[in-house]
Amino acid sequence: MAINPGDKAVGGTFTKPPALPVVERTPVAPRFRWAKRYDSRMISVLPGNIATPVSAITHIASAAPDTISVRIPAMKDVALNSLAGTGQKKRGNTLPHHSTSRRRLVILAAGFAILLVLLQIWQLPRIAGWTFFSFFDPGTALKGDWLISLGMKPAIDFGYTHGLASLMVAHWGFAILGRTPAAYLLMTSVMEVLMAVVIARFAVAMKLSRPALWFLFIALPIAIMPCYLTLTHPLEALLLLWAIAEQARGRRPRALAICTACLFVKPSMAYVYGFLLVIWTLIACYREKDHRRALVRGLAPAMVTGVLMAAAMTWRFGIKSLLLTIVPITGMRTYKDTHFGFFSGSGLQFWWPAYHPWYYYIITPAGIWLVMSAILLWVLLIRGLRKKNTREAGRKTHPAGGLLTDWIYRPSHWRETAISIGLMHIAFVLGFYGWKYAWQYYSYLPVLFTALVISRCGVRQVQVATVLGILAVGSQVRNTGLTFWCWQNKIRNKHTGYLWAYSQQYAQWQYVCRRVRGHPTLILSNGYLPWMPKGMSMPLSWFPEPGIPTTIEMRRLKSEALAAHYIVVRHGYGKFGLWVNPAFASVRHQFSLQWQGKYFSILRKD
Repeated sequence: MAINPGDKAVGGTFTKPPALPVVERTPVAPRFRWAKRYDSRMISVLPGNIATPVSAITHIASAAPDTISVRIPAMKDVALNSLAGTGQKKRGNTLPHHSTSRRRLVILAAGFAILLVLLQIWQLPRIAGWTFFSFFDPGTALKGDWLISLGMKPAIDFGYTHGLASLMVAHWGFAILGRTPAAYLLMTSVMEVLMAVVIARFAVAMKLSRPALWFLFIALPIAIMPCYLTLTHPLEALLLLWAIAEQARGRRPRALAICTACLFVKPSMAYVYGFLLVIWTLIACYREKDHRRALVRGLAPAMVTGVLMAAAMTWRFGIKSLLLTIVPITGMRTYKDTHFGFFSGSGLQFWWPAYHPWYYYIITPAGIWLVMSAILLWVLLIRGLRKKNTREAGRKTHPAGGLLTDWIYRPSHWRETAISIGLMHIAFVLGFYGWKYAWQYYSYLPVLFTALVISRCGVRQVQVATVLGILAVGSQVRNTGLTFWCWQNKIRNKHTGYLWAYSQQYAQWQYVCRRVRGHPTLILSNGYLPWMPKGMSMPLSWFPEPGIPTTIEMRRLKSEALAAHYIVVRHGYGKFGLWVNPAFASVRHQFSLQWQGKYFSILRKD
């Protein structure tokens, strides 16, 4: 027997009204509204919001028909007794879920980190190259630390295109590990392990499906490089990925604070992402009742972070260096002078078919990168991530529009995060893309977006993940072949600082050193040589290329060149080299070519 709404309750007793004449009719089940599940027992809510355990209702049905005495326990007692019956008071519905998420996070982070470390070890002959550090961008990290140790100020005494925080982090690392290429690689490895952790946090927060996770694992060599050109790039990638993971978890204020810190590392993409986060914060505050308090909660962590970072940079480098580097003035001037861009100059050599055969797009990351970019544009601007023929109860649907339209009708953290990733990638292609290999700087953006799209593909996600995974594997063919060749043909010894060097190039370098030995010689090139004979030196310049050196630095470079008997110029920069620049014409006219080889040239002062 069940309790009917018409039964009268006197005190704690339900009294059955007098029996009525027997009339055959179809029994109607009482209308109960079901509440939450407490452990394994169900709580039914009677009319009048009176809570009664199912066991009590069973007792009512088996009691005497005239008078039924029921003890109505409070909801708190029911919940506590239910938990006590299992002997595990601390276990609930949410804690096992958190435990599962934490276990999934640890497994994903460990898998991603192991893969990145193994890739770095496998490609050591390439990334730990003597030429790589001696004459290219990685050596500028060591040279920048050398310059600030001499008391020079960035953007004043030497041109600098990045943020001051990257110089400070590099200085701390070199102070502990030594100013060596090995320390550079070790710091890069640590940052990449941390990147693996935040990518795993993103995957767990966005609830990526298993095919999406497999694609993310396979495409990780495209998203994260084994070695970046400077320490600024992995540090920026770490902070931006961390901010994306926090936004995916619904922690927008923390994401904005991390993005603010990234402004002092590299003031480019952090401005774009920070602007997007501010817009999301303003929209969220508009929906709150107390707009001012919500706005303070959303922006206060970023404001405190900005003040503390600015104070630290001012204390270490001075207010003038901070003001000259917090806005990318030097970087914009360099892009203009060198004609960098995705649709012009060196950027065209990455994707334009006139420069490459058809198989170039299969054996290099160019093909998969272009495919992921096309998917990103299609989903962001046209298709969205909604499923066909579905209608959520009580919510509007729309027939067309991209991901932004999806967010307008059904706002959520994962849609907001996906839109931010897509807009950042578009901003990079249109505004920040530099030379041929600049795609590496933010390649994690299309990879994360594609993994998110695969996870929302429904029944087709296995097929989509398989096709894109095959493209991702094929994109590593040329890199794998080049790594094999480096293991077999490169040499290393104490004179190269135990870095791997091309045998012919190093033999020619030894000939240059013997020819100028004992004479004041200036090596006019980028990088940081680990070993030089007596008399040879590199200029007191962070990056001696047109558009980067300051006015003070240019005067110092000219003085150093005129004081030298010989100048050694490394081939390869062409029109981007400072030696052939018109600004160096007055110095160049005082030297004549004495010897020219395949990799180096020696010029002697007349």
